Parts: sequence; structure tokens; C-alpha cells
Amino acid sequence: MHGGARATAGTLATVLLLLFAAAQPASGAVTAGGAVRPSAAQLLWLVKSNDLRALQQQARSDGVTLPAFTWVGCGRPSDTDRCRAGQQPIFTSYWQLRARAEAGWLGTAVFDIEPWRYTPEAERKDPKKWICRAARLQQIDPYLQVIITPFARPQLTRMIGEDVAAARCGAYAVDIQTQFANGTPRQFAVFLRTAVSAIRSANSRILILTGLATNNPIVQTPAHLVTDYHRALAAGVQGFWLNAATWLDENQCTPADGGLGCPNVGVQFLAQIGLTTHGRADQPRNDLVQLARDESFSQITGALAAVKTTLGKMLAGG
Repeated sequence: MHGGARATAGTLATVLLLLFAAAQPASGAVTAGGAVRPSAAQLLWLVKSNDLRALQQQARSDGVTLPAFTWVGCGRPSDTDRCRAGQQPIFTSYWQLRARAEAGWLGTAVFDIEPWRYTPEAERKDPKKWICRAARLQQIDPYLQVIITPFARPQLTRMIGEDVAAARCGAYAVDIQTQFANGTPRQFAVFLRTAVSAIRSANSRILILTGLATNNPIVQTPAHLVTDYHRALAAGVQGFWLNAATWLDENQCTPADGGLGCPNVGVQFLAQIGLTTHGRADQPRNDLVQLARDESFSQITGALAAVKTTLGKMLAGG
């Protein structure tokens, strides 16, 4: 091969490598520990269907557009709405979740195991056992992705232990229910850092979400949620469950907060972190594709670099 052709081929390989690098979206700031902190648009977001309806009504009143949430949870008793196509069912019993796995759900589902009457007593007596069984349901349905969202008291010991059980048994994601500490930044940060560290020690690949609530257990301000949001990012979470206490119409929200569930607090919070717009709604994100891209990009660029080196050697010897 002539020298000009060799140079052209080498240049082409270099250009391909640069194009792949340029095509990858910016992944956010780098933390002090060297980990990449995702931007708001790259985070994973879970919201219940009934909470989303309240947020959407408030957003329309405010003349803004909400972001496209990654997952919209649905189904009684955890949510008051029946599931629609494209939404993710929330189960409070292992056996309901198992039945869905055996039917071949091929998607994401939430296991909301808590000390309430909606979770069978046998499961609450030994929650780690049932959490682990739920995490391993992918052995029945390889495409099932279970987000496990335990709640228990005392939170510092028992709840973190249940979160760790989900991680150790290979759950797709776990939600740390930190709503109890919203509005108390130091307590929130210390608890969340402890939980994230314990979860990561058990499973370095599991997705970690954390809870932000507009009024659970007390009414928050948008500023409170913004503070907790940034502290959660610093702790290393990859997403949030944005929720509200609207059960039995019991809440302390005023008309200024948007009424039941304090949707005005939620919309203002989303606006302050840059997730609302005045134009067209964001296109829904395919979380599986995005996660696959994020996870494999370094492998792709490394392979391209190897191709460039090999091609250069071949051309030099030609």
C-alpha cells in the first residue's frame, strides 16, 4: 500500500475514535473521590402514577412542562391508579411479583416491602429472606428488573440491612427510603452516606435510588428538597423516587403548596434543578439503552484504540 493510502487509513481510524468520543454525552461533574457525578438529565427518576397526575396538573397551571420520568409506578395498594401500558407495577407481596415473573413480565417492577398490612405478615417477619427471593426472580424471568424499596424501623440498622440484602442478592436497583430525613440536611447526608457505602460494599453494580418527598412525613419546601438532592448526588446515588403522602387524603399541604400531596413543592423543586421547560416535553429515555451506552463506552473507545494501533501496524508492514 502506498504511503498516502497508509496515512489516509491511519487518519480515518483516528477520526473514528474521536467521533465516538465526541458523540458520548457529557456525564457530569467529577466528585472528589474521582467518581463521575451524573447531571440532572442523566439521573433515573421514579414517580407513582397518582403523584405524577398531581404534578402534571400543577405544571399545567404554572405553564411549564415536566421531564419524562424513567419509571412511572402503578397499581394498588401502593398507588391508587391502575397500571397503563408503559408503566411499572408496584407489588407489596413477593407472591404477586413472582406471579408476574412466571407470566414473563419482561420489564421493570417495584417490590415495596414495608411493615404495613399490605405486605403479608410472613414476609414482614423475615424481610431479608423475601427481599432476596424477589431479587433472584430474574432466574425465572431473565428480563425482569426488580427495584426493591424496603422500609423498616429503626432505619439506621434494620432498613439499611434490608437494602444491603437486596444488593447482596443481585437486585437490579434499590431505593433507600430517606424521606424521613428530608429537611434535616445533616441527618439526611449522614444516613445516606452510611447506606450507600454499605450497599456498594455488597454490590458495586446495583443502581441506587433515594427518596425525596414533598410532604412525607412533614411538608417540605423546594429549597429543602434541592439541598437533599445535592447531598444525595454527593453520596453517589444514581436516581430518585419523588413521592408524596396522599393516602386517605391525609396530609398537611396548604392551597399554596398545591393541595393534596403538595404538588407545587414538587414542581418548584424540579424547576430549581433545571428539569422543567416552557417548551416541548423531553423525549422519554430508554433507560436500558442509556445504561448500556454509559457502561460500555469505555470498552468501545478502548477497542477502537486497539483497532487503530493494529491497523497502523498492518499498514506499516504492507
